[in-house]
Amino acid sequence: MDLTALLADPAAVGTIVGALALILFGAAWHKFSEPNAFLSSLAAYRLLPAALLDPAAKALPTIEVLLGIGLLVPLTRTPALVAVAALFLLYAGAMGVNLGRGRSYIDCGCGGAAHPLSWALVIRNAVLAGAALAVTGPTAERGFSWLDAITLVVGVLAFYMLYLMADELLRQASRMARVETSGNERS
Repeated sequence: MDLTALLADPAAVGTIVGALALILFGAAWHKFSEPNAFLSSLAAYRLLPAALLDPAAKALPTIEVLLGIGLLVPLTRTPALVAVAALFLLYAGAMGVNLGRGRSYIDCGCGGAAHPLSWALVIRNAVLAGAALAVTGPTAERGFSWLDAITLVVGVLAFYMLYLMADELLRQASRMARVETSGNERS
């Protein structure tokens, strides 16, 4: 099976769409559950005027939830996928600007334990944007069997767990790099 056919298969598309929706819902959950931490992270980026920080901190998780829902509704899936890709690229761009400024010490605002900025996070967001765009094409018309349903559920969970594990590895790698850097500065 070639890549084009795979990316048109309903089970493969559903797996990617479902995993992206879970990623968005998880990101929004962190932002809603720790609004002050997210506001602080957003302010640390120094990309928005102070007057826009609070509205942006409230709007971004709402947008993430709406896009996650949009992914799950067949009628809105394609525009939601394009918007999700744009959002991930926006996040990647904001991170890249701050890394270019030498500000790798700030928290990414992804939620949970501190997650310093890194180029790996920029790449992660670009890959997620690419995944969203990869499934914007038409889906093959075929029957959907019970095996497809199992594949879909297991695939979504596997993709999401892989994302969470990779995210934790990136978090730990950033922390270790900061510890090594501060240890070298003391020497």
